[in-house]
Amino acid sequence: MTAHAVTVRGRWLLFSVPCVVGLACLATLLLVAAPGRTGGAEPPGAAATVAGFVVPRDGAPRFGGPRGREADMTEVVMTHAQTGGAVGLIHQSIPPKGGPPAHTHRGEDEFFYIVSGEFTFRLGDRLVGASAGSFVFVPRGEVHAFRNVGTTPGVLVAGITPAGFEQFFVERTGADADGLRALTKKFGMEIVGPPLQ
Repeated sequence: MTAHAVTVRGRWLLFSVPCVVGLACLATLLLVAAPGRTGGAEPPGAAATVAGFVVPRDGAPRFGGPRGREADMTEVVMTHAQTGGAVGLIHQSIPPKGGPPAHTHRGEDEFFYIVSGEFTFRLGDRLVGASAGSFVFVPRGEVHAFRNVGTTPGVLVAGITPAGFEQFFVERTGADADGLRALTKKFGMEIVGPPLQ
């Protein structure tokens, strides 16, 4: 097994790859490195701000995407409230040729783990492929988009840190064009171009 050292928010961290639950490893790294967390033991008398939890299979709330069918669903797995604001996590099924328009996030870093399928990601001015097992990191402010370039639905898990943007997927359900514009403004997202073709 190969070990890799990475730096997250100025801290060097060591983890093993391949990691069967790679997403859980990355989420744990981000929780440890989140602002205000030291990664060590709490000082004596300090109360923990969050408690551990398990989201059982099919236990996360599900929300339809713009196409409103099973191949276009989002499950909100971890929320701001559950993680003390450290990280939000969503599980998405993306239909063939599906994906968001080019956009930026003002206040959040975003990461993706590709569970299945073939995707193309725009990262700034670059287009890169990402297939099952790939991780993608997008720092706040970087223009990005993705597209399922396969012929079947693709599945990805996306994390947001700090948390909060995951609520966008809850509130977009049933929103019309004006409602979506209002939501992007509310959540600090700026649409800067069309979806990938």
